[in-house]
Amino acid sequence: MSLAIAWIRKFSKKTEELVVVSDSRLSGGARFDSCPKIMTLPRSDSLICFTGGTFYAYPLMLQFSRSIDSYSRSKDGAMDISEQKTYAVKLFNSMKKTVREVVEDLKNPDVSFIFAGYSWVKKQFLIWKIQYDLKEKKFIAYNNKKNGIYKRIAFSGDKEVVVEAYKRLNQKGKKRGAYFYDMEPFEVVRDLLRENSHDSIGGPPQIAKVYQHMNAKIQGVYWPNYSSKKIAINGRILKGYENTDYWILNPDTLKTSKQKK
Repeated sequence: MSLAIAWIRKFSKKTEELVVVSDSRLSGGARFDSCPKIMTLPRSDSLICFTGGTFYAYPLMLQFSRSIDSYSRSKDGAMDISEQKTYAVKLFNSMKKTVREVVEDLKNPDVSFIFAGYSWVKKQFLIWKIQYDLKEKKFIAYNNKKNGIYKRIAFSGDKEVVVEAYKRLNQKGKKRGAYFYDMEPFEVVRDLLRENSHDSIGGPPQIAKVYQHMNAKIQGVYWPNYSSKKIAINGRILKGYENTDYWILNPDTLKTSKQKK
């Protein structure tokens, strides 16, 4: 399993952005701590990430990305993300039907996705959690909407870790008196990874953002801290000879900068 959080970050009276953060561990006979879990898409206004088993996760995410790239109305963003979300669910369910001669452990996909982005129709960020419903025997999208109001945050991953992350985030909110999230969800994931107290998560944190100008961007993170000068992108620590044009987050000051070359 793993941990991912998506939230709408408000950092000025008029400006918001959507942020997604996750860990980088895959497990199942080994601990693989440099695995990409957040994917930007050929359309620039959204992204997708996963938690759970990779048998279903990677094929579904990659085919979803390819399908967007192959259709101009989707790739150019003329299809709003609400409609794109509906297509994603149909695609996932159609692909699930092609799985044959499957062992018992893989009959029910143990995977969840967060699909999120900026809707030009609703003029706001939207977040969906897509997961397999055991009763309905199909993937279903939940839009984080309650009493007509869209929630500003979504969690996905191992239940024990999600409960702990939610608890810590509430504590930070009470301490700071926050009604809107800034970078507190990232801080929660950062701290959990540094503590290394949950076997289901590990590796560097991954982070990506969608902006109101409808562009989705991956960011790097100095890990385990800025003084190490080591940069992790999508969970992988860059080698000393590698350069990147991505903005890089200092995990403690929460400020971003370009790589010094």
